[in-house]
Order: sequence, then structure tokens, then C-alpha cells
Amino acid sequence: MSTGSAALSKLTLNPPKFLELLIPLPAPEVQRRIAARLDRLAVKIAQCEILQRQSSAESTALRKATLRVMSEGFGNLGSLSRVLRSKPRNGWSPRCDNADGGTSILTLSAVTGFDFTPTAIKRTSESTNPGAHYWLKDGDLLITRSNTPLLVGHAAIYAGEPKPCVYPDLMMRLEVDPREADTTFVWHWLQTPLVRDFIERNAKGTSPTMKKISQPIVMNIPFPEDVPVERQRQLVTALARSQQRMAAVSKYRSQANAGVAALLPSILDRAFRGEM
Repeated sequence: MSTGSAALSKLTLNPPKFLELLIPLPAPEVQRRIAARLDRLAVKIAQCEILQRQSSAESTALRKATLRVMSEGFGNLGSLSRVLRSKPRNGWSPRCDNADGGTSILTLSAVTGFDFTPTAIKRTSESTNPGAHYWLKDGDLLITRSNTPLLVGHAAIYAGEPKPCVYPDLMMRLEVDPREADTTFVWHWLQTPLVRDFIERNAKGTSPTMKKISQPIVMNIPFPEDVPVERQRQLVTALARSQQRMAAVSKYRSQANAGVAALLPSILDRAFRGEM
């Protein structure tokens, strides 16, 4: 009944036609009975949604607590520079026109949340240098150097796709010396409250909504001394097991969320077909 010459999202249903819509009209006592039952079900659905949000918050808190315990278990702290092969280096940010077949350039959201998102890219048709430093290799550790106060310093490990791919100027690559540290352990360490507090205290910028961390700040991030690489890998394995359990819970929670979201429309459909 909607009309209009624009796209489907711009069609309108004007009052005269709206008043022609057909609705079921059972007896008033039946309407009240159905409405009361729908109200009771809506309350239960709202309670489910509250429990799901609490579960999500508790999972986040559990991960933070796990990382806090890990960071507090080490005594002597030095600086991150000790386990890096070289100084952190910015990438390259060409003009992105999203041309078909263009070179993939990561966006900041590719590492936001400390998880790598391979679809968070733009494309450029500008010419590239095959021997340049900005090309990513599978397993590279990246850290953002500019973002909001809560997001600056987020890090993730490039998973090898898309390929070839360039990291932007607003990120730095950290080349971890495998003789001194495990890259995945460093990635976990960058998420600890100790490191997050250090970054938030030292990030600079005149704007309250946008902060930056420099190469010296990254190199001076506190990092545990005298922790053998083998011990680091043991901790990584333990954290991986914990993450797998939390991922399973998150999967079930997502399925439950989808079920709850579909429940009320389904109930309303049944109610107005006279099945309640």
C-alpha cells in the first residue's frame, strides 16, 4: 500500500491509506486477555535480555581479571624495547579510492578491540614499492598510535589475509625478537591493566577525544624481565584455553540473543493470527 518514486527505503504510507489497513478485532475481553499475556511475556523477555548483558559484562571482567593476575605475577619490569628487534615503525597511508583491484590498506578498526579484523580495509590505486617496509607479513604485531583515549594502543596480530596488505601510518609494527619473547605473549601483555594504565597516562594530544602515542612511549611500555620464552609460551597456552571456553560461552550467548530477539515478533504474529 506504500507509494513513492524513490528507492524502496523512501516509500510512504499516507494517513488515508493507513486507515484502510485491516486489523483483527476480537471481543474486548479477548483483546484484554491477549494484551495481559503479551505483557507478561514481554517482562520475561526483558529479564532474559538483562541476564544476557550481565553475562557479557562478566565475561569481559573475567578476561580483565585473568590478565591482571598474569601481570601481577611478575616481579621485575623493564621496557618493551628489550624484546624488540628494532624500533617500532609507522606504516603508509596513501589516498584510498576503493578502486577495484586496488591494494588493501588496513583501517584502525582492523585492530580495535585487540582482535584482528581482515575485512576492515580500504583500497588504493596508487602505485606501491614492492621493497617498501609497509607490507605486512603473517604474524606481524601491530599497535595503533592514534585514536580515542580508550582505543589508542590497541594491538592485534595480522593473520595473513588479505594479502598483499599494507598497514597505515596510524599504526606501528612491533618486530618481536623470538629469542627474547613470544609474539602472542606480547600481544596478551599489551592488554593487561598495567599496560593500559601506562598508555592512558602517557598518551599525548591537545584534543580530549584524540590521543597519540609516540615511538619512545611504545618502547618504554613496562615488560617483565627474566621470563623465559618457554614460560611465556606456557602462559599463552593457558590463556588460549581460557579464551576458548569464553568463546564457547559467547557463541551460546549470541545464539540465545538471536532467539530472544525473534521471540517477541513470533509471539505477536501468533497472537494476531488468533493462536493465543
